[in-house]
Amino acid sequence: MCKILIFGGTTEGRLLAEFCHENQVEAWVSVATGYGKMLLLESQFLHIHHTPMDAKEMEVFMREKGITLVVDATHPYAAEVSRNILHACTAAGTKRLRVLRESLKGSNEGDHVVWVDSIKEAIRFLNQNTGNVLATTGSKELECYTTMEGWEERVYARVLPTVSVLTACEKMGFKGNKIIGMQGPFSQEINRAMIRQYDIRFLVTKEAGHAGGFLEKLQAAAACEITSVVIGRPLNEEGVSLEEAKKLIIGRKPAETSSCKGAIYLIGTGMGGPEQMTVKALKTLHNCQVVFGAERILHDMGNLSPDVLKLPYYLSKDILPWLNEHGDYKRIAVLFSGDTGFYSGAEKMAAALLKEPYSELYETEILPGVSSVSYLCARLKTGWENVRLISLHGREWDLVEELKNNQRVFALLDKRNSVSALCRLLEENGYENARLSVGERLSYKDERITRGTLKTLKNQTFDILSAVLIER
Repeated sequence: MCKILIFGGTTEGRLLAEFCHENQVEAWVSVATGYGKMLLLESQFLHIHHTPMDAKEMEVFMREKGITLVVDATHPYAAEVSRNILHACTAAGTKRLRVLRESLKGSNEGDHVVWVDSIKEAIRFLNQNTGNVLATTGSKELECYTTMEGWEERVYARVLPTVSVLTACEKMGFKGNKIIGMQGPFSQEINRAMIRQYDIRFLVTKEAGHAGGFLEKLQAAAACEITSVVIGRPLNEEGVSLEEAKKLIIGRKPAETSSCKGAIYLIGTGMGGPEQMTVKALKTLHNCQVVFGAERILHDMGNLSPDVLKLPYYLSKDILPWLNEHGDYKRIAVLFSGDTGFYSGAEKMAAALLKEPYSELYETEILPGVSSVSYLCARLKTGWENVRLISLHGREWDLVEELKNNQRVFALLDKRNSVSALCRLLEENGYENARLSVGERLSYKDERITRGTLKTLKNQTFDILSAVLIER
């Protein structure tokens, strides 16, 4: 029975949830928004509550679920939420554990930092000085900036890019480029670029620790020789570190469930880039510790979490020996181009992982991507339920025989089985009237789809890895 309740919505909350999954510890995880839920790993051991609760609702929840340990891993500045958790735990008689984010006060501050105790004190300081302000304190306290003199021209608000937040900003009077909707944390380079772009003289931030990109803000401000106005933490709390919380959680785990399998996800990336992956696949990928794949696919994925280890292997002969030597990694992804069910290396990889000892060490899950046939037919505004699917990419196939029995044939091509070679073959076998739809670089910016007859296409040059729909 699930007895642990984690209040999250932070990096620490997410890491604790993942820790519970890895160690097969059942836990409730409470986040305040659907966005917070989306960031959490899907797991049979995690039960998600994604609506805000006041102190009374927390107490009722603890009693109904039989919670015996509450872990408060909320944001250092979520003072009201932490007080509600404390009151609810006291009323329910439930043990409470506060996870504290390391304070970075005094770390590499330099001479360009002004510390204040509240947002109101920050506003008083800004009113005494001139120059543009970059507000990175979140949308909930943004209305305080509207009390500044000339705030409409001075203040640039960097907030989460959600519809509700952006709408609230506009209602407060923030308009146009004064609203910067972006998801952090941000690198020092991005912070510097914003400071210069908007001629910022004061950067207002909270001391949120490493997870909030706090040092990167201070370093960027110092590099640009502007002033950082830092709002100190609202509560002087006692608690434990993230690692100490993990030890206490694992100490409550029944001994009979001490063994823990890892998880390997075989993920189809579609034709190219995260846009062709399902939301579940992309979310799973961002929660993995190690990602395998061809170099091109790893490049197309862009920037994953900075802690993710990316390795350019995609064959079982390379990946399995690595797994033998690195059993401490528990969440692993192997990326495959296209769809995992359409002439993909995922099938052989899955078969290898179902053999011992890997079947005893890992659970394997396959997450499909968008296939080239479904994508091309969608772009052609046609269905593909009556299309014969074949691959001429490094394979032998009697295309002529397939055309005898099927009105429409979809094929993956390669250097030897090119569009021009295909046109010659069709012409030689009496299919002069066949129409071809050739897709190149599908889903990329330079995507090209060409439709025509054998006569119009046979002398044209196409990408080696094209896909083609043949209609006789």
